Amino acid sequence: MIRLAFLSPSGAAADVAVTSPLLHSASSGIADVSHLGKLELRGPLDRVEPEPGEELIRLRSDRGLLVTDSSPAAALERLAGAGVRAYDVTAALAAFEVSGLDAFRRLTEFDPRELPAVGSIARGTTAIIVDRGGATFRIFVAQELGHYVAEVVLDVLKGLGR
Repeated sequence: MIRLAFLSPSGAAADVAVTSPLLHSASSGIADVSHLGKLELRGPLDRVEPEPGEELIRLRSDRGLLVTDSSPAAALERLAGAGVRAYDVTAALAAFEVSGLDAFRRLTEFDPRELPAVGSIARGTTAIIVDRGGATFRIFVAQELGHYVAEVVLDVLKGLGR
């Protein structure tokens, strides 16, 4: 099995500082949840049973994202024998939550009823978008674009008077 250790903060040495890619975008308009563990899953998702503290986001029948409240190391080990390829992408994805249907509609062309989905947000940036209920949306983007997308979201919120 191939592991990309640099994408897994749980495997970092104790003296390595792990920081959010949204550190400089912190604001009351968005909630940074980049600390969540994230596993990209490929293979038959019907073999995956999320445990407490885990959420399985089904993107296709053979592709998904398992989000954990803490380190995904235990889930990664558990899935190794399930015939599903799992890749720790915790450090590869920035994640944040934003509230409001008006903001959501300005950021993407998706209908909230189509979520979860992979598609364009903030003028062409690929994202995984999840409806968390109560008009709150969780957005996952490549960490190197996280700050940019967060700034776009904050501009949208400012334009809406928030």
